[in-house]
Amino acid sequence: MRKVDAMVSEKEPTTPKSTLSEKAYKAIKREILQGKIEEGTFLLEADVRKRHGIGRTPFREACNRLHHEGILQVVPRRGYLVPEMSFRDVRDMFDARLILEGVIAELAAARATPAQVAELERLAMQAPSAQISSDDYEELSNANTEFHVCLAQMTQNRELVKLVTDILERNERLSYMELRSSRVQSSEIQMLHWPNSETGSGRR
Repeated sequence: MRKVDAMVSEKEPTTPKSTLSEKAYKAIKREILQGKIEEGTFLLEADVRKRHGIGRTPFREACNRLHHEGILQVVPRRGYLVPEMSFRDVRDMFDARLILEGVIAELAAARATPAQVAELERLAMQAPSAQISSDDYEELSNANTEFHVCLAQMTQNRELVKLVTDILERNERLSYMELRSSRVQSSEIQMLHWPNSETGSGRR
């Protein structure tokens, strides 16, 4: 532990704490989503901090943020746990997305500006080739989020944009599990993550 603190203390004075917290958040989240930290295991604070060159405060700020997103669970006196996803977790996520995306699609079709429609079409056109050719799950997930946030913005409703962003963040782990599964083919991934032309601009 002392060695870890010594390593971190040499780096922290030259790096803003907020930057270190963001670095820790992205690094830990990536490891969990990509399966490098498995379900049902606790984060080993000393190992994570040493691996990413971060201190205790950035580590805990990052973990608290991941806890808010549902990616980590806080267990008193034990630390941060990567929880296993139950069938109910998956069902609840899909139910929420199904209801919310239906409402958003209808409002977007009625309220979208021409510029927003063009942007959505650009994202939709880029999606198939990215889904099929890329093994970068983080890139695919980011593209998926960008598409759905763009669709939500077309409703001109800030509360819906907030809801979509929150659901996508908490649902991101499930998306990665789908993308990582050898049973999910590229065409199925495209269907799961990318609405067809009937959504948004297709309903004008």
